Parts: sequence; C-alpha cells; structure tokens
Amino acid sequence: MQLKKLLGAAAVAGLVGQAAIMSQVASAGSHGDFYKGKTVTVVVRSNPGGGYDTYGRLIANHIGKHIPGNPDVIVQNMPGAGGIVAANYLNTQADQDGTVIAIFDRGAAFTQRVGKEGVDYDVSKWNLLGSATGEAYAYVAAKDAPFNSLSELKALSDEQKFSATGPGSDSYTYTELLQNAGMPVKLISGYVGTQEKLLAIIRGEVQGTAGSFGSIAEQAEAEGLKVVGLLGSVPSRPELQQLAEFMPDSQMPTMAVAVAPLAAGRPFATTPNVPADRVKILQDAFAAALNDPALLAEAEKAGRPIDYMGPQDLAELYGNILAASDEVIKKFTETPVEKVTAKLEEVGKKGKKIKFQGKKGQVSSSISKSRTTVKIGGEKSKRGNLKVGMECTIEYNPGHEKREAKLVDCK
Repeated sequence: MQLKKLLGAAAVAGLVGQAAIMSQVASAGSHGDFYKGKTVTVVVRSNPGGGYDTYGRLIANHIGKHIPGNPDVIVQNMPGAGGIVAANYLNTQADQDGTVIAIFDRGAAFTQRVGKEGVDYDVSKWNLLGSATGEAYAYVAAKDAPFNSLSELKALSDEQKFSATGPGSDSYTYTELLQNAGMPVKLISGYVGTQEKLLAIIRGEVQGTAGSFGSIAEQAEAEGLKVVGLLGSVPSRPELQQLAEFMPDSQMPTMAVAVAPLAAGRPFATTPNVPADRVKILQDAFAAALNDPALLAEAEKAGRPIDYMGPQDLAELYGNILAASDEVIKKFTETPVEKVTAKLEEVGKKGKKIKFQGKKGQVSSSISKSRTTVKIGGEKSKRGNLKVGMECTIEYNPGHEKREAKLVDCK
C-alpha cells in the first residue's frame, strides 16, 4: 500500500477511516462485449510533452489489448487551469459509459478541498483506476555534514541549516516536516530552484536541502553530496530511511495531506456513473498494462519509472485530503506575503518581470497578467506601463519560484 510506504502502517490505521467517503472502487462483474468496436479516449491534463503526457500515452499505447473487445485507444490533450479543465470535463461533459479515462492532476483532491475557483468536479464520484507511479522527495546533505541518515540527524543537538525556496514552496513545506519530526533543522529560505539550493550546500552556507528525487538525487551525488532520507517511495533505494518513521502521531494528519499528491504521482480515473462491471474491466486492464513487458520496456526507454498503485490505495490518499480538518488545510493555504516600498531598478519586456531592492537584497519578481494587480497613480493599470525609476509598494510571495507579485502600486 502506497500510503503505508509514506506514513507507516501504524499511522494508516488511524487515517483510513476517513477514506470511507471514497467508495468508487468497483466489485467484480460480467465483462460482456461492450468495448468491441468502441474507441476509448485517454484525456491528458496537459499539453503534449512532459510527465503527464508521457504516462497518458504509455497507457493509451498498451491498455487496449487488455480490454475485452480490443477497442481502439486515442489521446486527447486538454490543458488548462492547472488540470481543472480536464477534471471538470471528466465530471460534467465526458461520456459516462466507460469510454473516457483521464490522467488527472495529482493535486486534484487538494484543489477541490480548498475550494479553488473554477472547480466543478468531485473526486469522490470518480471511478479511480489507480496510479502509474508515485513520486518522492529526497533529503540531501553536504559530504562533511555530521549525519548520514535521518536517524543521525535526529540525534544531533546542534542545529543544521537547510536551504529552501521560501514559505509555501514544496521544498519549504517538505523540509518543515523535518522540524515536525523533532529534527534540529533551521530553514534558510530565498534560494530559487534546485541549482541554487545545491550551490548553497557546496558553498558551505547550509548543511542540507530537499528536492524532488528525480531532479535532485543524481545531481547531488554527482557533486559529491549525499542523499540521507526520503519522503515517498523509491524502490531502487530501499536503504534510505523514510521520514514517516520519525513522525509523531500528532503530526500525521498534516503529513498525510502534504504527501498524498506525491504518492498519487500519475493518477488515472474514469467518469462517474459507469456501470460497475465496466469499471472493473478498466481497473483490471490498467493494472495489466502496467505489468505488460512492452509498456515497461517503453517506459524504461523514456526514463519513466513504473510503480503501480491500485484504486483502493489511491482512494485512501484522496479520502484523507477531502476529510482533512480546516485547521490542517489552513497550514497549506496561507500564502506568505512580503511587502516593500522601492524603486523599480529593472523592468522586463512587456512588464513581465521587475527587479527592486527587497529586505535582503535585490529581488526579481514576476508580474502575472491575471493575478497581479498593477496600479499607477492610484488608478488600475497594466504591467506594460511599468517603468524603471517608479517608486512602488510591492507585495510579493517569497515562496513562489518566480517571486510572483500580488500587488505593484506605483506613484
């Protein structure tokens, strides 16, 4: 069970009761000949290229032969609003007969739980097929750091500095979990991207950092750094300790919400209202495809791991998010804002980026056409009207990878 890999068997026992709301896992039924001569569409929540598209096409290339009747299978890319467009389509517009499946955004349940604008779907009504793979975060340390594992880190009395992007970012949230587990870690934020976080270790500014296993582990070890622990499953690295082993019970509800999207990885579902026997056909075909030597060979060639998770385990992950208390959810939805008044030192093309002096030096901040409010002389304006030398009050998110501004109010 993927949830046990992340949180530990004892913790799961206290959480799975919350997942009762996720009941859309079909029981066995008769197969029939429904799919003979039909076309099954795999909806992908993103543009062609990238992880979601790759996994969607892997399934599309191989699932048909595992469905009785051998239907044709096609792919339909449906990007938009961080996966909300595809999720809404699955819930309200797609045929509800088992001929549409989707690889949806791994954070769909969280997006629904926080009530994000534009959501018109209900994950609990979907018929889940499972996930093609989970994802993981790695904890990385300097070669000469006084710890080689999470247990050694926890045993230290001296505080260890870890680099992170900023409050609200994944690297900050997942490093903060080390503190929740009672480890002597101090977060040093303000670093942008994996490269800067690793350079901070190499320069001796910090002793460690956290990042997506796929993007940080190999690079870190090539630089002589060491991977000391994991948040999530990496079957090829069983020697690495899981953070869940050290997490107190009081922190498990928060951790369950934090890691569920990682564990869900690349999730698939079909629409609501599909007859149970067809759901079972699709669930069985999904599992069979992910164990098909031809798919596994194609995935290996593409550099994409396969670590199948069944529909019940996926239901538990999402059930815990949908049942999470407001107190727990609030920890993830409070957006940090830093406010400064400064002159614009640089303005990018069409006002898409500005640079100014923040509290700790120069800040490069992105200006969103839709999310950033721009005012000039008290009147609402456009980002393209921003000019070097303007004195502005700027509110921005220090945890956002691009330091996106919420407000730029210039005189």
